[in-house]
Amino acid sequence: ATGLVVTVPHQYNMNGLDDILLQRSAWILKHQNKMNANRFVLEDGLHDGQQVPYLGKLYTLRIKEGGERGHVSLAENTIHLLTGGKTPVEVMEKWYRHRAAGIVKTCLEKNASKMGLSFGRLCIRAQKTRWGSCTSMGDLNFNWKLATIPPEVMDYVVIHELSHRVEMNHTDRFWVIVEKYCPNWKTLRKQLKTYE
Repeated sequence: ATGLVVTVPHQYNMNGLDDILLQRSAWILKHQNKMNANRFVLEDGLHDGQQVPYLGKLYTLRIKEGGERGHVSLAENTIHLLTGGKTPVEVMEKWYRHRAAGIVKTCLEKNASKMGLSFGRLCIRAQKTRWGSCTSMGDLNFNWKLATIPPEVMDYVVIHELSHRVEMNHTDRFWVIVEKYCPNWKTLRKQLKTYE
């Protein structure tokens, strides 16, 4: 959704609200633009020359028709996509999923070892509203869009989900575990919200 939602106390005098919003408009626009720049919706389509994210950095996308099957390669500041008879979105999502699987697996194994925890199955999915989830059986599901965000933010998501191996709910005990292994989790959590 686009736009601005203003929440005020129930008995708030609305008369001065427009003036306050006008005074803060530069700050509001700056933060809206920052959040919108971080949002990447693959389903909106892709075009040649577009900027696409990978591990928190933007790359220029170069799309070419042809080839036997879709292929994506990374070179300096450019992502090259060969369609291979598929849509650019199909090829790019498959590439992101593949990249996310490898990166998340490495991050997960590193953090599970550090935290002294085990986990069940790892699954990379297309999740609309979640970055990750943990089942009661210890299976971990992660969104392929983790491949688009900075590694340190991904690390927070992985630690968050691993912490559910000890505490399934977001209790104080849960956040103590998260903080032990990710001391700057509050900052990273705020940063993560800008990608939603």
